[in-house]
Amino acid sequence: MRKKSFLIFIGCLLLISARAQRHLWTFQQCLDTALQRNISLNESRENNEQNLINLKESKANLFPSLNGTGRDGVGFGRSLNPTTNQYVAKTTNSTSFGLSTSVTLFSGFQLVKTIVQNKMLLDAGNTDIDNIKNQVILNLTTAYLQVLLDYEMLDASKSQADATAVQVDQTRKEVKVGTLPESNLYTILSQQATDNLAVVNAQSTLDLAKVTLEQIMELPVVDSFDLKVPDFLEPDLMMKQTTQEIYSKALKVQPQIAGASLRTNSALLGIKINEGAMYPTLSLTGSSNTNYAVSSRTGVAASVPQASPFFPQLWHDLGGSIGLSLSIPIYTNRTIKSNIEHARVSLLLAQLNEQDLKFQLRTTIEQAYTDLKNSIKKYEATKDQIAAAELAYKNMEKKYKVGMATAIDFLIEKNAFYQAQSNGIQSKYDYIFKSKILDFYQGVPITF
Repeated sequence: MRKKSFLIFIGCLLLISARAQRHLWTFQQCLDTALQRNISLNESRENNEQNLINLKESKANLFPSLNGTGRDGVGFGRSLNPTTNQYVAKTTNSTSFGLSTSVTLFSGFQLVKTIVQNKMLLDAGNTDIDNIKNQVILNLTTAYLQVLLDYEMLDASKSQADATAVQVDQTRKEVKVGTLPESNLYTILSQQATDNLAVVNAQSTLDLAKVTLEQIMELPVVDSFDLKVPDFLEPDLMMKQTTQEIYSKALKVQPQIAGASLRTNSALLGIKINEGAMYPTLSLTGSSNTNYAVSSRTGVAASVPQASPFFPQLWHDLGGSIGLSLSIPIYTNRTIKSNIEHARVSLLLAQLNEQDLKFQLRTTIEQAYTDLKNSIKKYEATKDQIAAAELAYKNMEKKYKVGMATAIDFLIEKNAFYQAQSNGIQSKYDYIFKSKILDFYQGVPITF
């Protein structure tokens, strides 16, 4: 009984393991894994934390600073009594405490503008994160569709090999009864070897495509990795928008354009921040301090002076100050002027970078639009090619069976049909990819 239970337990474990190995990955699962594990994306997130820290620091600069000081020391010989400001000729022990504060009241609006600039840089950093996400999505989509393409190419190769195997058996029977010459069998066997090699090559191509996809997902490569093949509907082969319409939408949603615009505005604000350094800086300062010295005496009785207690002495010697500080830049060794000129150059570079990114986006969309148009034409042409090649193949197959065509004639039509099928598979996935990419530039999420 125990042995039977043990075997059932082992069987359950094997069943669970087999099911785990047959896990099929959907596109969304692949994408979520890639976005979670991508090192560049995580680095970008951490880098933007620096911008957040800078923003918090610039906001904190609006508030007063507060510093505390404390000192305990021993004076030897003739030293100054800090409580009486008189020199005494003996060893003294003294303690002092102090607080100081300062707040900037006016500095050419530099503090406020720096806060706005750091907020822009934080937002620009978020667009960098989104831009890297987009690159990951595009790379993963390419690899994902390549695996699906190779699935179909492998199936087509196997179908051709199976069809050839049937013809080999039929031809062998025909040769045996003398209906066909033996040379036909050799020709068909040669084609079978070619088809079997094509299956091996298709499997190898599929395996490499899976490796590429797993590497983009940053997963260890395993043989059990497989995708869940989605159901593709017949594509809508219509170009409903112009390149200008697509480009206008892309300008509003593509993160690299938004990031470049933010950095241009940040550079413009940088000029104003540096110009603010030409104005005077007005600060409010305040301080409070107190002292304690062992040598301090209190006259409870004139003839018998006593040491002053610690806390009463601190309270008695408590003092403070408050004031305004004005700093006027008169000559700063051209530092302010140079900083302004650097800021203007930075603005020009930011503007050029923004223009360049817009130009790259426009040319990319124009190229993708043209590629999609050509892909539609190719897809429609391959459908006609498949239909014609299949008809020719079926007709030649009938002739071959009744001895009205040679094996070479039959294989020519068979290979033409297989090539047409391959072209059809490739054109279908080429159209799917390019249509998805063009939609993606307009802010439409890629889904399957």
